[in-house]
Amino acid sequence: MQLGLIGFAFLFGSLNTALIPSGENIVFEMKIDGLYVTGTYQVKIKDEYYNPSIDSDIQIGDIIVKLNEKKVSSVDSFLSVIKDNKYDEVTLDIIRNKTLINRNLRLCYENNQIKSGLYVKERILGVGTLTYYDPVNKTYGALGHEVIDSYTGQIIDINEGNIYKEDVLNISKSKNGKVGEKITTTKFDNDIGDIYKNTEYGMFGPYTCSTCNKNELEVASINQIKLGKAKILTCLKGNNVEEFEIKITELKKQTSKQTKGITFEITDKRLLLEAGGVYSGMSGSPIIQDNMIVGAVTHILVNEVTKGYGVYIEYMYQEQLNNVA
Repeated sequence: MQLGLIGFAFLFGSLNTALIPSGENIVFEMKIDGLYVTGTYQVKIKDEYYNPSIDSDIQIGDIIVKLNEKKVSSVDSFLSVIKDNKYDEVTLDIIRNKTLINRNLRLCYENNQIKSGLYVKERILGVGTLTYYDPVNKTYGALGHEVIDSYTGQIIDINEGNIYKEDVLNISKSKNGKVGEKITTTKFDNDIGDIYKNTEYGMFGPYTCSTCNKNELEVASINQIKLGKAKILTCLKGNNVEEFEIKITELKKQTSKQTKGITFEITDKRLLLEAGGVYSGMSGSPIIQDNMIVGAVTHILVNEVTKGYGVYIEYMYQEQLNNVA
């Protein structure tokens, strides 16, 4: 069965905590402490060809933190150090698998241009859904799962980040074997919060919501959730949050903190017609049952796109308290 991301304290009984459910579309921007290596290319130096991945062991997913002992945190600073370099080689300080290593990078000078053989980027962008707003601690929770480095499969350790409220332009429909996606604007002119932490159970940060509705709902503990009818809050167009019907088909009895505790199926005819089922960018959509927040959408079953998984809201809320509040 193929899965896709769309992203300890056990408190039995009522949590006596109220959150404001969201479902709004967001675009997030994460900045790391350094530059990601996203690819390499071959350059010709004198009479030979050089590729940093083959000849200097610089790999996709490496994080460059220094060039010639100078800290780099942007593409501009990377280029500035290279331009100021007086030799045909620079030294790199690289983080790989949380370990600091050193590598040498040769440079190609061609037609008054310097080529490094590296593709790098300074930020990670993504689309998701805001799950809730905590009016007591003035923090938010979103996604319900971690943002991972697609090259290394590891959770991205961010230096700073922001979330932006952006409009949904369209939904490309999901089909069995092919996950659809939410297509949004990316103006980056409506900053609504900072990202303090990227965790296995979502991302969290401070957020003072002046436009939030006042419909606070109780946070359900695991033993309050039941099989059967529920609903999700999510956005298909603009930033209009709507309710859609789902059916909770399985609740995993977990003895330790884990993801994918809730299995559900989309039953809402309109959502199936317009989106095909669960789609990329729906991650974080709050799951509501019996007037309580019970979870957040996190995964899609790639070969059965009408079905998905959710994280128990208890775990997500506890992660927020541990990292931000």
